[in-house]
Amino acid sequence: MKKSIQLLRISTAIYFTSLLTIFSFTSSIEAKAEAKKIYKEMEFIQAFKGKDKQFVLQKLGQPMKKQSPTKPSNSESYVGKAVPASGEKQDVIEMWYYPNLVLYNSKDTFKKTELTFINDRCTNLTFVN
Repeated sequence: MKKSIQLLRISTAIYFTSLLTIFSFTSSIEAKAEAKKIYKEMEFIQAFKGKDKQFVLQKLGQPMKKQSPTKPSNSESYVGKAVPASGEKQDVIEMWYYPNLVLYNSKDTFKKTELTFINDRCTNLTFVN
């Protein structure tokens, strides 16, 4: 009697482990099916050039990295440009980075795509390997 109960417990454990494995496998297949879209260069440029951040977030999701440019100290003396007056509006610049998003040939993607936003509009697109 004890052996049959033990066998029942073991077979039940094996059954649930098998079900868990099947569900895990199925969910990984579904995750791959919902993978992000890969763009050709011109298709990507036409889709995102001039668009706002909200549009980019809807289409591509959150970037792997966001960065704002930093100005080196005393840079005005090198470029000869005066510091803007206190009432003058400064442009807000931000760069977003996405991995493996744009194809450069039929099977390979650029390692990194940079979208530069100036005042909430995508003004520059850079593809880097």
